[in-house]
Amino acid sequence: MTLSEKKIGILGLSSVIFLMTALLLFGLTNTNFSFINDFISKLGAKGEPNAFWFNITGFVLVGLLLFAFGLAYGKMLKDKLLSILLSLFGIGFALTAIPMDMELSRTPVSKAHIVAICLGLACWMFGLSRLGYNKQLKRHIRLRANITATILMLSMIGFVLELWSMPIAHRLVFGIVFGWTGITSIELISKPKAVAN
Repeated sequence: MTLSEKKIGILGLSSVIFLMTALLLFGLTNTNFSFINDFISKLGAKGEPNAFWFNITGFVLVGLLLFAFGLAYGKMLKDKLLSILLSLFGIGFALTAIPMDMELSRTPVSKAHIVAICLGLACWMFGLSRLGYNKQLKRHIRLRANITATILMLSMIGFVLELWSMPIAHRLVFGIVFGWTGITSIELISKPKAVAN
C-alpha cells in the first residue's frame, strides 16, 4: 500500500506530538524527574511511577509511528535502503521501552536499552547521509539532512569537550532528531512532491 505525502507527514508529525505529550504528561506527574538534569529514559525506568505507561506511549507507540514514517518516506523517495534505515531507527526507538535500571546501568536490560537507542540512532544517521547525497532529491531536502547531521555531531562533540552534561547532550539529540522529523513532516503535509522531476 502506498501512502500519500500528506499521510506520511501525518505519521511523522504524530510521532513528534505523541513524544512531546508523553514527556510533558509523565514528566510533570513524576516529582522525582528533572526536565534539565535527568535522562528521558528515567521516566520509563525500573521503579519509576507510571513507567509502564510511559514506555508504551513514549517509546513503543512513538517508535511504531517512526517505523511507519521511515518505511513510507523511503518508499516515497524510491530509496529502499533509506526506507530500511529510517524504519530500523523506529524499531530501535520502540525497543528503548526495555526499562533501564537507573541504579545499575550495567545490568543486561540496561545495556539492551542503551544498545537499542544507539543502533537506532546509527541507522538514522546513515539514513540522513543517504538523503544528503541523493542527487535526485531537491536541494533543500539534501541540505536539511546534511545540516541536521552536522548539528547532531556538534552536540556530541560538545559533550566530549565537556561544554555540557550528558543529559543536555541527550536533550539536544532528541531535539535534533524530532526537529528534523517534524520539519520534514510539516513539509510533506503542506507541500507535496518532495522528489525533483
